[in-house]
Amino acid sequence: MIENAHKICDEKPIFQAEFQELILEHWQQIQQNRRYPSKKDFRPQNFPKYLPQLAIVSVEECGEHFTDRLTGTTVSEVLRLSAGREQLAAPSDENIKDVVKSMLGQASDNEQPMYFEGKFKPQASQEVGFSALVLPFSFDSKGDELDTLLLAFNFNQNRPLSALS
Repeated sequence: MIENAHKICDEKPIFQAEFQELILEHWQQIQQNRRYPSKKDFRPQNFPKYLPQLAIVSVEECGEHFTDRLTGTTVSEVLRLSAGREQLAAPSDENIKDVVKSMLGQASDNEQPMYFEGKFKPQASQEVGFSALVLPFSFDSKGDELDTLLLAFNFNQNRPLSALS
């Protein structure tokens, strides 16, 4: 369930994780007066420690359909996505599907960076709090067509994950 959804315009929300703020700053630097920065300009190597907490999703059919391009290991582990069979954009768990679909839909519809806070309740698991920064990207160099969303997750759990330490 999403508890808070913030459009990021000129005012930044209070981020739960510092790396989300760093990724937003990087996005703003590579935007270069375009509506969306080109995804080829994004430098994930600037954030190697946090790659397991990132996901990249393609936006298709005017924001009505989403396809996974990359899902970090921490995202897959926490959301219990079966290796090779499930995608973040279409998980089998209905609770996760509803939350992810809402985030992707809102970010695609608003066509700007967004920040979400809420909770996932994977089947047969304890509730997991999260925050997610969702950033729009374009493949074309003009940066006027949204075709990719990057999600930077921070999970709050009772048990620490090795990828997060």
